[in-house]
Amino acid sequence: MPTLVSYFNDKDDPRGGNAPRHKFCDLMTISLLCALCGGDTAVDMEFFGQMKEDFLREFLELSHGIPCHDAYSRLFRLMKPSSFQAFFDKFRTDFAATYGEQLAIAIDGKEMRRSFDKAAEQSNMNIVTAFAHGARLSLGITQSAKGGGEILALRELIGMLDICGVTITADALHCQRETCELIVQEGGDYCLQLKGNQGDMRADVRAFVDDQDTDYINEYSSVDGEHGRVEERSYRVYDVPEYLTETHHWPHPSTFVHVVSKRTIGGQTSHSERLYLLSKCPTAQAAATLIRGHWEIENSLHWSLGVLMNDDQHRARKDHAPANFAALRRIALSIIKANPAKGSNRGKFKKAGWSNDFPRTLIQGF
Repeated sequence: MPTLVSYFNDKDDPRGGNAPRHKFCDLMTISLLCALCGGDTAVDMEFFGQMKEDFLREFLELSHGIPCHDAYSRLFRLMKPSSFQAFFDKFRTDFAATYGEQLAIAIDGKEMRRSFDKAAEQSNMNIVTAFAHGARLSLGITQSAKGGGEILALRELIGMLDICGVTITADALHCQRETCELIVQEGGDYCLQLKGNQGDMRADVRAFVDDQDTDYINEYSSVDGEHGRVEERSYRVYDVPEYLTETHHWPHPSTFVHVVSKRTIGGQTSHSERLYLLSKCPTAQAAATLIRGHWEIENSLHWSLGVLMNDDQHRARKDHAPANFAALRRIALSIIKANPAKGSNRGKFKKAGWSNDFPRTLIQGF
């Protein structure tokens, strides 16, 4: 069985005094293996340990037996979420090695609906995740306060990541001068949608695009059709004129991308237009890949967390527990998605629970 000792540093163990009857690495290893088998609570971890004790003793000492659920609950409440950082570092290294120069990271938040604590007047926690385009791996997380805190959380994530040569994509909330400046200072590029929070600039860009309809740099079109829906998209790339940069004092803008979509469902057609601001000048096809790739974080991460891992129903509320369980679920999902075996992610979670051999396969790269 591969060892996970190097990923769990005893310095991250927050338990003091004579409390640590069980080794920190043992608790964390069982927690991760339980998550890979579909478990999502401290009680699940205790049951998993009891049912898989013979398997676990192949590579863990467990000198004081199987930990009870209170041991996991207390640890996850006290432990800092940064204790999982070694796993995210591993995912980032694999992502950079595999995808070379085509690196893009989507950053977006997901609210944990059951993390509110009425007695403590604590609202739902929002977990902001950095998610690799294409590789579909979580590369880091942080938490934000509800009501604007996601902007600061994104900037904190950028400080945690090595984004040199990486394009950051995010929704219109993050189209802020300070955020764009930080991304470029860290050696990265940005691709952000222009919407109402930058109303004056958006209006000027739209007027420019309308006036310069034939003076675009590059154009690309695509057609997608599935589930009775046909969507046609047109992408046009424009140079940013100097007068717009000077008027709005935007940091390092290079190009605008104008996207026109035509969607037909059941014989009814609707149209929409969107504007994106980029700090580098890609081809229209490359811009389309960036823009469409950003939605992987919704379709591949947030959807999977909610449907496969019951993320919206998790009731951890105290201290660091919500963020730590959120990190554990993202790590488990990334390991499942990275496994090259055929079959659905749901099937892989079930196989991990039913077979002792499959969990060995899942973590053999660690």
